[in-house]
Amino acid sequence: MAKRRMVGELMNPDVVVLRPEMTVPEAQEVLASKSVSGAPVVDAAGRVIGVVSQNDLVRKTAHPDSVAKAGQFFSSIEDYQEIGETPVAPASMHVSDVMVKRVYSVSRDTGAAVAANIMRERRIHRLLVTDRGVLVGVISSLDLLRVVEEVC
Repeated sequence: MAKRRMVGELMNPDVVVLRPEMTVPEAQEVLASKSVSGAPVVDAAGRVIGVVSQNDLVRKTAHPDSVAKAGQFFSSIEDYQEIGETPVAPASMHVSDVMVKRVYSVSRDTGAAVAANIMRERRIHRLLVTDRGVLVGVISSLDLLRVVEEVC
């Protein structure tokens, strides 16, 4: 019988994080340089406020919001129609503009099967691992594949 594996055994404690004020190109550079496909977004106090994946970055830069949709204020839409329809340049977009605010997390003592089930049901590739609200690691779908390798 296979040993029940826990998230704490499989997680990566060396977490790459992004800041909300980083630009999209800066975030892309961090993810590429660290060879990760996504990362949690943390505020100045280290609290997780979102998650960004390479998919989020690519999707947002391929189809950027217009200036009007991005929240610029125009007093007369007729006078500024053309400006309002101008796409926002990816270099001026910030991580806070593209991050997903819904974050899923588990604790170190969560079973690997439970973590896998959450990922499958939510159609996500990573779960944050927290201890009393503090980020202590990340477990990805690739980490869970190690369990499959051991069993098969």
